[in-house]
Amino acid sequence: MLHKKAYILQTLLLTLLAGSVFGRADKFRIVWQGNASTSATIAWNQISGTDPVLLLDVNDFGKNAAEYGLSKRPDRIQLAGDMNNHFVRLDNLLPNMTYYFLVKDSEGTSMRYFFTTAPNHADRRLSIVAGGDSRNHRDARQDANIMVAKLRPHCVMFGGDFTENDFPKEWQEWFDDWQLSIAEDGRITPIIVTRGNHEYSNRTLIDLFDMQAAGGFYATSLGGDLVRIYTLNTLIPVGGDQRDWLENDLRHHGSKFHWRIGQYHHPMRPHTKRKAEKNDQVAHWAPLFLKYGVSLMVECDAHVVKSTWPIRAENGPGSEEGFIRDDENGTVYIGEGCWGAPLRSNDDDKGWTRASGSFNQFNWIFIDKDKIEIRNIQTDGAGRVGSVDPKNIFNSPIGIRIWSPPTGDVITIAAKEMVMPALEKEVFASRGGVQGEQNIGAKTSSNAKLVAETVDETANWEECPLIIVDAVTGEAQIKYSVESPSNVVIRVINPKLQEVTRIELSNQAPKDYLKPLKLGHLPPGKYLAIVREDKKLLRRYRLVKK
Repeated sequence: MLHKKAYILQTLLLTLLAGSVFGRADKFRIVWQGNASTSATIAWNQISGTDPVLLLDVNDFGKNAAEYGLSKRPDRIQLAGDMNNHFVRLDNLLPNMTYYFLVKDSEGTSMRYFFTTAPNHADRRLSIVAGGDSRNHRDARQDANIMVAKLRPHCVMFGGDFTENDFPKEWQEWFDDWQLSIAEDGRITPIIVTRGNHEYSNRTLIDLFDMQAAGGFYATSLGGDLVRIYTLNTLIPVGGDQRDWLENDLRHHGSKFHWRIGQYHHPMRPHTKRKAEKNDQVAHWAPLFLKYGVSLMVECDAHVVKSTWPIRAENGPGSEEGFIRDDENGTVYIGEGCWGAPLRSNDDDKGWTRASGSFNQFNWIFIDKDKIEIRNIQTDGAGRVGSVDPKNIFNSPIGIRIWSPPTGDVITIAAKEMVMPALEKEVFASRGGVQGEQNIGAKTSSNAKLVAETVDETANWEECPLIIVDAVTGEAQIKYSVESPSNVVIRVINPKLQEVTRIELSNQAPKDYLKPLKLGHLPPGKYLAIVREDKKLLRRYRLVKK
């Protein structure tokens, strides 16, 4: 307790200094939405003073405001929660770059803070804290926030129910407590926000976090094509527009990522009897999670701790409450809150429950191309825990308590080949596929439009002439003939019916051609090259890259 009190007193002292000796700005937060590698919103409460401006630089100039290279006035000012919320929206930032900033107004300057944009390369491992339900017990909430400061994750996925009644005083206290998540050196962890049932409208998150999605559902990309995070809203209809948006994004954008994960407030199958089942979410969302290979979902609201084995929606033999364990294609569900809300009894386990409990906690998630690792961090007593080394944020600090149920203290989701969605699988099988690869899966789902475009071109792949890609140059020489002036398109697709290379050649004269295809960027495997003259199919070749 003494450690925690000392930490809080130190943070409050710095906050008071920031608000008196320096400029009159407090309650800082960084918000991520959209592409976290190149954009962020910096928000604060302007207590007094006029003409506040954000000063930003990739160099640390401390409180020397004149040295900062970029100045930007707020894009939006919103009175909400009895606070004067200022929002500066930053775009065209550099990926994986640390930005130092302060706020200067007529009364002085704030403390110097900093944040780091997300990497834009899938080879960079990510650390994410995920949890929610912080609405009641400030001591527990403060402990969890202190733990965030000590773990220095890339971001926090927060699953809603920030406060009890959505009252201004409660929000002011929440943001004061959030300052404890700022590390001693001024590092602020960005937050990705979700609406809970104790946020009485979407407007709360729009006005306090500058959430751009009016419906409260949106996607955030981290690590280039490493992970796409889906934030869904269980407080509005989960079907209709929200479901359509989710499927459209999973198909057209999520399919490009190694991992698809997400968060929402109400659990589909809560692990306490005091909470109702959410059959509409099971009906509208769970099939999409299966179809498009969503690996992990973070749920909140129930105020218990739970993790499941990989499961999929199923009502047949062996299923329970509409789900059945599926280690190959299922989604892992974790949660369900405990950032300071009143704890409940974990008295509703299922046959596919991996572990459950009841204590203050959040999830500490590591993501790389090969796997996702999940740990439950017991957040009480955070003041007694050491801090991670900023140069290696994946090593557990001294004193941290990682929950270790009988099923183990680390949940690992390994990257695996995903069974193709049913429509694509049927199309692929009906066309003969590639010999020996009829059951090829994918980490991503192919684009339905592309499926429609290629279905007539993929018949009997094994009968097409074979070309071995040159192992040294990474090229394949494609022969074709043009009989009259026309536009030619050469496309390369993989067995999942995904276009991986495209060359468009305009106004080609009538003659024979030998065109080199540069395929060095593709992984080893089998592909199909399709040559079309306007709407006429000219040639097809099987390609093998060893």
